[in-house]
Amino acid sequence: MRSLLQELKTYPQLLFVGAILSFEHLLTLFFWLTERPVQWVLSPSNPSVCWPLYSYCADLKPSSLVLGIILTLYGVTAAAGTFFWLRKNFRWGIITLWILIGIKCLIILQDYRLTGNYHYVPTLIALCFLLVPSRAYTLPFSFFVIYFTAGLLKLTPIWWNAEAINERLLPPIVNQIGVWYVLILELAIIFWLFSKKNLWFYFVFVQLVLFHLYSWHLTRFFYPTVMLTLLGILLVTRSMAPPLGFTQTFKKVYSSSQAKLLTAFFILLQIPQYLIPGDAALTGEGRMYAMIMYDGRTQCQPYLTLWKKNKEKEDMPLQPPWLITRTKCDAMVYWRLAQNICSWTKKDPSVVQVDLYIPVRYEHTEEWQPLVAATDVCNKELTYSSFFPNTWINKVTRNAANQGEGSIKPEED
Repeated sequence: MRSLLQELKTYPQLLFVGAILSFEHLLTLFFWLTERPVQWVLSPSNPSVCWPLYSYCADLKPSSLVLGIILTLYGVTAAAGTFFWLRKNFRWGIITLWILIGIKCLIILQDYRLTGNYHYVPTLIALCFLLVPSRAYTLPFSFFVIYFTAGLLKLTPIWWNAEAINERLLPPIVNQIGVWYVLILELAIIFWLFSKKNLWFYFVFVQLVLFHLYSWHLTRFFYPTVMLTLLGILLVTRSMAPPLGFTQTFKKVYSSSQAKLLTAFFILLQIPQYLIPGDAALTGEGRMYAMIMYDGRTQCQPYLTLWKKNKEKEDMPLQPPWLITRTKCDAMVYWRLAQNICSWTKKDPSVVQVDLYIPVRYEHTEEWQPLVAATDVCNKELTYSSFFPNTWINKVTRNAANQGEGSIKPEED
């Protein structure tokens, strides 16, 4: 806190950064009350999808009354934090921002379905603001790291071929040009954020604004609104100190141990998805704590097969509500749901075995692949690792889907 307070005295413009980061939590609250109603996701009647490291989340799920109180406190704290920053009450602004990050993380921790880049990115930037010195330079650099990483994550055939974007408004050729331009923007043009000439800085800034405005109809309102709000930080920091260019900015930012540790931690979270065999967009393995880009729209038809004593079987579709597009076919989600169902099938003497099946495919392929075909899941101690391969998840790939290798067809297509 001391470092931030000292910089706030030197650069009072930083108060607007604190106000923006606090206001983002008001946007989050609106999102949780409308598009992704957290009251329904965490409803006692809705089976929990616990994070792997927090398997007992269902036991600590707040009641509707308690959750309402928590959300009210969250909103009041966000409004108060924004007010503190604008009134130059820096100490309380910093305290409330830490409280807001804590409340948001605790709510997200209650159910995996509440995760998303729209929480990941502002939290990273807030941590950079709170922890890393030389904020006039480290904050713009944090945006560079996020966009450049996003560009690297898009270096896949799914993105190159424009298969990841579900675009219906524009002709295919425009869509193809657009996805390539986004790559150029995030991997090359983004370096002009550090240009000493305002012309190039504002050129990049306008491109980022247009990019997020365009994405509105693809990702709905919340993510573009959050990113457009956060981009205001770049305007604040541009007015604080003279630009140094990329090389000198890099040296200045990474002269601090906080920047090195935060960046190393961020990079480490992105790596597991590349070390685990299979296509992470299909398997979901290794990227639970990473940024998730438009890397392919997947389809799945998960179901349980319940075998009865009379040798009959019953197929039970698994279609939990409130899954986001990029995690809707993650095997971990259906493993958790299978655990919930096993808790009552074990009490039913007519059920002798429960099997879990998850056929999966990309939207633009015809053949289904068996992501999971696990038998007797209620009597096997299946576990899930966030960072290492899981033996019960098949390492399916896009190439296998295109070639029809190991393909299956669900009973109902």
